[in-house]
Amino acid sequence: MTESNTPASAGKTLTDHFDHVEPGIRRRIAVQDPEIKDYLDGMLARIATHRGVEHPYLNAYRTKALTPEQERLMYSECYYFFRHLPFYITGMAVKTRDELILREIILNVADEVGGEVTHSTLFAGFLARLGIDQEHLDGYEPLEVTKRLNDGIRVLYTESPIHKALGALYADETMSSIMVSKINDGLRNQGYDADVRHFWQLHIDVEVGHSNSVFNAMAPYVGSAATRAEFEEGAFEFLGLVEDYWDGVQRLVGLDA
Repeated sequence: MTESNTPASAGKTLTDHFDHVEPGIRRRIAVQDPEIKDYLDGMLARIATHRGVEHPYLNAYRTKALTPEQERLMYSECYYFFRHLPFYITGMAVKTRDELILREIILNVADEVGGEVTHSTLFAGFLARLGIDQEHLDGYEPLEVTKRLNDGIRVLYTESPIHKALGALYADETMSSIMVSKINDGLRNQGYDADVRHFWQLHIDVEVGHSNSVFNAMAPYVGSAATRAEFEEGAFEFLGLVEDYWDGVQRLVGLDA
């Protein structure tokens, strides 16, 4: 797993982005102990600057156009990355008897499946606009690295201790808030209008709220070194899986960074 270094000013801007959200987006709870907030903000910065998040492929995709076949490969792999995540997150709920943690998990899952139209349905609509239908996806064989990512997330969320699982989820939601913005930029560069990009634009703010939910769930518990160790283990195990995934997608698609 690879971390990068960025100036402290970048971390401050990032923290402000999570501290000050739009109406309707989940807010962070007020944390009385500034050391706890500093720790969770520091983790936010470490996650955001990890190579799995600041991946050369994602950064190149913002400004370099893909062919239709490259695009088809990229988003077919994304389907096998995303498709079961709400189920895995729900699996975390049986690992705790803490109502605060349970509440934040449920709120995140409710955003995904609780609306009139689920987020998976919105994603399917996006894929269809790109000419990627369910018949194609059912016959598509994803990369081994994508299968490892999917299974690795399942294990992290459903088979790991709760604080390790929440570390993985903190990395997941924070990563996603940045990733969806880059993918939205890439789609805009490809010439797709806001209607096609709706799924990705929607998640730019939603994922910030989801990251804030994990902040809220963990804030009472990261005072101990042992809990922090578990939390960080989950976060960076998740990011390592994502880094390997994007390396695989880059090789498959053939986009030069």
